[in-house]
Amino acid sequence: MDDNNTPSLDPDLIGAIFKHIWARKAHERERNGIQSTDALDSEVGAGTSKKYRPTSTNADALKLSSELLRIFITEAVQRAATIAEAEGGTEIEATHVERILPQLLLDF
Repeated sequence: MDDNNTPSLDPDLIGAIFKHIWARKAHERERNGIQSTDALDSEVGAGTSKKYRPTSTNADALKLSSELLRIFITEAVQRAATIAEAEGGTEIEATHVERILPQLLLDF
C-alpha cells in the first residue's frame, strides 16, 4: 500500500458498497418482519432501537477492508492465471476462477 504504483480500491467506494448492502439487508428484514434477537440488541443504549441506529464505519476500517479486498482479488487473478497457463490458455475464464475459489476462500 506504500507503493504509489500499486493499484488500490477507493475506501469511499468500499464504504458506499457496505452502506448499500446494509441498507438492502435492513429493508429485507423490515419487509420480512424479522426482529433480530442477537446479542447486539443488549448493547443498544436506553431508548434507542437497533432498528433506527445508524451504521457507520471507521476510516481506518475502510482502508483495511480496501487493502484486504485488493489483496484477495490480486491473489485470485494470479491463481486463476496459473491454472489457465497450465491448460495452455492465454485468458482467464470463469471456470479457472471456479477451480481456485474453494482453496482461496480457505486461505483467507
